[in-house]
Amino acid sequence: MRVLWISDYFPRPHDLTSGVWALETIQALRRQGLEVAVLSPTPWIPRWLVWSKTLRGWASVPREWRLQGVEVFFARCLHYPHRLVTNWLYHRMPWLDSGLVWWGCRRTIAQVLTRFPAQVIHANFIFPGGFLGSQIKRRYGIPLIVHERSPQRLGAAVRHRARGRIYRRVIEQADAVITMNQQMAGALRVMAPAQRQIHVIRSGAQMGAPQGASPRSDGVKQVLSVGALSERKGHEYLIRAVAALRQELPSVTCRIIGHGPRREALAALIRELGVDSAVELSGKRPHEDVLQAMAACDVFALPSWGESSGTAYAEALSYGKPIIACEGEGLSEIIRDGVSGLLVKPRDVASLTQALRRALIDRAAAQRIGEQGRLVAAEEMNYDTIARRMMALYQQVTAR
Repeated sequence: MRVLWISDYFPRPHDLTSGVWALETIQALRRQGLEVAVLSPTPWIPRWLVWSKTLRGWASVPREWRLQGVEVFFARCLHYPHRLVTNWLYHRMPWLDSGLVWWGCRRTIAQVLTRFPAQVIHANFIFPGGFLGSQIKRRYGIPLIVHERSPQRLGAAVRHRARGRIYRRVIEQADAVITMNQQMAGALRVMAPAQRQIHVIRSGAQMGAPQGASPRSDGVKQVLSVGALSERKGHEYLIRAVAALRQELPSVTCRIIGHGPRREALAALIRELGVDSAVELSGKRPHEDVLQAMAACDVFALPSWGESSGTAYAEALSYGKPIIACEGEGLSEIIRDGVSGLLVKPRDVASLTQALRRALIDRAAAQRIGEQGRLVAAEEMNYDTIARRMMALYQQVTAR
């Protein structure tokens, strides 16, 4: 079976980290015997707009690329890749985005389907991927599966009626819809009641070798966090919790991997709290480095809100690490507090400090929690399990 994956999140030559989950899911699908090619809508950046390193990277993306045996086609579209432009322009006037996306990608799509006659379209994110997929289905008659992964994008469609109308049409035109947790599935059912085929498949990870925490010779206890440096990832609360905990456990350190708009504010907070020697902002790191850090840490903490289920959590769980996440989020549907993970109140330093204390002081309990969490990851978040579930859906929609 030939599957065309559409995803605006996918590794590119200038950024091999973003969208690693897409590449690893595709590799799992290929292990199931499927042929998979990728169409990745990519902003067209004219030379006169290249004024930053980020835009220079976008402008340098090739038309075609081969990554780990996967053919990738970067279809150019007129879209300016800036959060403010998206929030203040595209969400309010989505016809600007949707019309230009299809106009820019249509020729590349025709060329791709000539070279790779897909039998199923798997479109990640309702927009732009699902929108492009619905246009392909209408013109070429190829079955469509839409996969919404982002609570933030879904929330924007709820807040902005014009965007919501596009989302509803795409959901209703799909042969099946996948999303990340039951909360998001419920929101999709409200948005498009006519769509009866909504399935939950969670974030995935490769199952790493169990790496239970073992005492270091220097006695240091390391907390790891991986995520974009944005407000909703909760790094401010983690830094404050680590600073509070060091008053009784001075051996505690924290490493935060990721980059984003909050870096300077977080660096200032670290200096203000006097934990410069204990908290490290490591910036964006290659995926291999992230996995090594997962294997070496004592506890993984990401007190984020607005999470679907999260690849970083899945990876930490796969290494048998006790994780700390926020209650009421997608992960809380499969993680039992105190059994397979530790769940804390969002934006609550005291709750987070207590969870860190428990994970770092009671080593036997931390190991039990990590082992149980790894069992959950193996059952719900293993890439090979996820690939088998996706393959069953592909077979279902092509059999109609």
